[in-house]
Amino acid sequence: MKGSRKKSPPVGVRRSPLDPASLALMRLVEAVRYPEVEAAARRILDGRPSHPLALKALGFALIGQARFEEALPIVRYSLERNPDDPEAHNNLGIVLSALMRWDESIRCFARSLEIKPRDPEVLKNYGVALSRMHQWDEAVPYFLKAIEYHPGDYVEAIEQLASALLASNRNDEAWTCFNELWKNDRSNAAILSQLLTASLKRCDWDELEARLLTLRSLTADYRSLTDNPFVVLSFPGVCAEEQLRVAANFAGHSIPASVLDAPDLHLAVGREGPLPRSRLRIAYLSADYKTHPVGQIMPQVIELHDRAQVEVFGYSIGVDDHSEIRKRLSAAFDHFVDLRDCSVIETANRVRADEIDILVDLNGWTADGRLEALALRAAPVQVTWLGYAGTTGHPKLADYLLGDPVVTPLQHEHCYTETLAHLPNCYLPADTSIALGPPPSRHAAGLPDEGFVFCSFNNSYKFNPKVFDLWCRLLSDAGESCLWLSQPGGTAQDRLRKEFEVRGVDPARLIFAPRVEARADHLSRLQLADLALDPFPYNSHSTGLDVLWAGVPMVALLGDTFPGRVGASLLRASGLEELITTSPDEYHQLALALVRNPLRLHALRARLAENRRHCALFDMPGFVGSLEKVYLRMWNDHLQGARTPVV
Repeated sequence: MKGSRKKSPPVGVRRSPLDPASLALMRLVEAVRYPEVEAAARRILDGRPSHPLALKALGFALIGQARFEEALPIVRYSLERNPDDPEAHNNLGIVLSALMRWDESIRCFARSLEIKPRDPEVLKNYGVALSRMHQWDEAVPYFLKAIEYHPGDYVEAIEQLASALLASNRNDEAWTCFNELWKNDRSNAAILSQLLTASLKRCDWDELEARLLTLRSLTADYRSLTDNPFVVLSFPGVCAEEQLRVAANFAGHSIPASVLDAPDLHLAVGREGPLPRSRLRIAYLSADYKTHPVGQIMPQVIELHDRAQVEVFGYSIGVDDHSEIRKRLSAAFDHFVDLRDCSVIETANRVRADEIDILVDLNGWTADGRLEALALRAAPVQVTWLGYAGTTGHPKLADYLLGDPVVTPLQHEHCYTETLAHLPNCYLPADTSIALGPPPSRHAAGLPDEGFVFCSFNNSYKFNPKVFDLWCRLLSDAGESCLWLSQPGGTAQDRLRKEFEVRGVDPARLIFAPRVEARADHLSRLQLADLALDPFPYNSHSTGLDVLWAGVPMVALLGDTFPGRVGASLLRASGLEELITTSPDEYHQLALALVRNPLRLHALRARLAENRRHCALFDMPGFVGSLEKVYLRMWNDHLQGARTPVV
């Protein structure tokens, strides 16, 4: 790519031999002077209400000013007057997309392409709508065609292609696109942010620190970054206040202002007096009712809810992978509803129709979430929990964020747009129904027959140079030892081996565990590890639960942000607070001391095995009882028209 073209107006108006007023209007359209286009078009329409050029120009001007609700009837009327105009179908698709009606917009783009199959803008718009519906693999061909048919470099489509590849974990392809885009535009902070995300996913740490500094400079300490806030949770050096800035920017960028600023009539009405029914209606909205970390730790929460107190709904917005965990979850809810193919508006309407009292979103700004439905205020009380360790960034999305005293201490409440609600112990539930079988042999697990085994079964984006500096120093000091990781995708495995080499550690001491189908088998093999190492600034979450349930102690570094305090919360709730450290040096010293003192490590393992029977982390009846008390407090506060921290 040699450079970027100037971004074209979102819609076009065709030139034809016209009267002076129409020609003047066309000149304003070509100059992209939206307010003047609007004024000129309205003057023409005052005398000729069905003037086709003026109608199209007025729609163009309203779209350009982001006045999409006003534009909708104008664009529809223009299309009725010219049903075979591909631009008119595209314009309607643009308006519907802006109003979060992506499923309807797709039909408009499809019709436009039937009339004019090789229009690059419409192909790009079609791909964007599919992406907003989380159909990234389906979106990729449309972006590729848009790039192919566009004269010159279609930078906007390339950016969208790269984002879709990244969201579908095609990390190497995404990195190639973002790297080229960054080479050609060193001022684009959103591109740099996504390049950093792709780099972390593929464990490519070349220039990582320099690029993080550049991103900080370009965005004035993250004040102007509009990238998905989930990605910055793993960026080293980003504080909680900066995470809030990114979340607030992304919420405002992703959801129409007309939705975020609309009066909240649903909440204002509320219920007066006693409940008209005996049980609270609690609903959990998630894309992860499947083989996924969230899906795997939720079953007992649903199964143990007190049906005398609550009626439980599960709204699934993700794929059905036909797994055992999917079957178990769908059977556990009183009502399990598949909303995967529903639009944002249909999702919100279904929640309202079911008269849900408290809607709990389990995705937040993770890849498959549907927070836009919460922006429409689908329930009187809305909660964000579990899948996304951060603030949603706008008070319209969630009233409460469910955490605990460690991950979301009250002194950090200024970093959240939500009111904090604390579970008394760790905010993460566990599935304690899985019995641990005998571990396989070390040889069968791919481990050396002798030596100390460190483990960290985390996603590759949680690793970074400082983490590996510490871990490799630990391996060097620990003598005969190895580091056992889950096998990353793409080319990340080779890069991690090179990182060992650079740090003077034999890459053969890095062992990758292949995926196993049965969760019980994975938990059983974890028992072979001697000590788990928690990454930072994004800690182990469900992976931390796994190692502790398997009886493996974990060393953690207490961070300053929600995702960086989860390891400490897990250890506190499991009765192993002495394994929480406050600096990398203390982390190293503690881990090394445990390697060198087998009796101390054995005592910790024995205590953890004993604690599994009664510690707060694995007391799921107690966990669910506390959760229901928090929900009842939220509901009672709502009835009183109040909202205060639940602690």
